[in-house]
Amino acid sequence: MNESESDFHPATWFGPLKGWHVALGFVFFFGIVFAVNGALIYNAISGFDGLEQEDAYRKGRAYNHVLDEMAAQEALGWTSAISTAANANAASPHATRLTVRLNDAAGKPLTNLMVHATFWRPVMQGSDERKPLVQTGPGLYEVDFDLAFGGNWEVRIAAEDTAHQRYATSKRLVLP
Repeated sequence: MNESESDFHPATWFGPLKGWHVALGFVFFFGIVFAVNGALIYNAISGFDGLEQEDAYRKGRAYNHVLDEMAAQEALGWTSAISTAANANAASPHATRLTVRLNDAAGKPLTNLMVHATFWRPVMQGSDERKPLVQTGPGLYEVDFDLAFGGNWEVRIAAEDTAHQRYATSKRLVLP
């Protein structure tokens, strides 16, 4: 079969396909790929520097100290119960009353502790709030927070007695 008998007729609008056409198409295609990748890389690097915690190397090297503190806390046997309630007396819609109950290993209330609470917002920096709690009853500590936002929070409790025995705990909360 020759060309005159075939029903195939190649397009001639652009002329015959030559090697420089293929090379130009190759360069054009990968030029677009590199440009898009470059834009995505620039946006990724300029938006987040990758630093999650300051001085992470030193803190990582001192992690055995953290493990020792955790073992000492576990040996104390202290327990806690953390609860929150909307503070109806406050004008803010996100006013929250934090209540922490602390007991020793025998279940007796722990009194005369220095207790601090930190509301930490895992989805946004700069919204954290830290306050000391006031003892309102045997083993019962409370404080009012006026949080900027509702939603997902982590409350971190740190308590210390007069003998410098430390207790720390945290709880994830979703506030209205």
